[in-house]
Amino acid sequence: MRQSTRYVLFGGIFLIAVGILAYPYLHARLDSVKPIVDDADVDPEVSEAEEIGVPNRLLIADLGIEAPIQYVEEKSESVYQEALRRGVVHFPGTALPGEPGNVYIFGHSSDYIWSPGEYKTVFAKLPQIEIGTEIQITNANGDIFRYTVLETKVVGPRDVSVLDQQNNQKYLLTLQTSYPLGTALQRYIVVAERIQD
Repeated sequence: MRQSTRYVLFGGIFLIAVGILAYPYLHARLDSVKPIVDDADVDPEVSEAEEIGVPNRLLIADLGIEAPIQYVEEKSESVYQEALRRGVVHFPGTALPGEPGNVYIFGHSSDYIWSPGEYKTVFAKLPQIEIGTEIQITNANGDIFRYTVLETKVVGPRDVSVLDQQNNQKYLLTLQTSYPLGTALQRYIVVAERIQD
C-alpha cells in the first residue's frame, strides 16, 4: 500500500471517529437555531397544559427546554447518571420547588451518541440564556413556581459553593450543566430568584 493511500485512509478513519464523538455537540448546535413562531401556530392544548401544571417539570420557554425533574435520595454518580437518562435531576438535600433556600437542578449538555436516554443534550442551549429569562418549575402537586434569571457564571467542577442554601433566607433556583459543550471541564451555572405572586 502506498504511503499516500495510508494517509488518506488514516485521515478518513480519524474524521469518522471525530464525527461520532462530536455528534452531541453538533446536534445541539443545529438544534439551537430557533425557528420564528407565529402566535397563530401556538397549540392551544399546550398553553392549557402549562396552566394546569404537569407535576415535576422544568420549562424554559425562551430556549425551548422542557424536561421532567427526577428526584434521587442517594448522592452517587451512578444514581445521578441513571436519573439523567430520564430528565434533569434535583440535587438531594437542596430546597424543593417553591420552598425557601436554593433548588438545585442539573442536566446534561451533551453525552455520547451511544448513551441511553432522551435527555442527553437537554441543557445544551443553557449558555444562551439571558438575564431576566423566566424559568418555570412545578412540584409533585403540579403547582407552578416562576423564577427569573439573576446571573450566569462558569465554575470549576468541584466548586460546591453553588449549592449554598442561603440560610433559607431567599427563594433561589440554580441550574447546572457541563461546559464547554462536549466536555466536562467546567460547569455552567444559572442562578434565578422566585417571582413572588
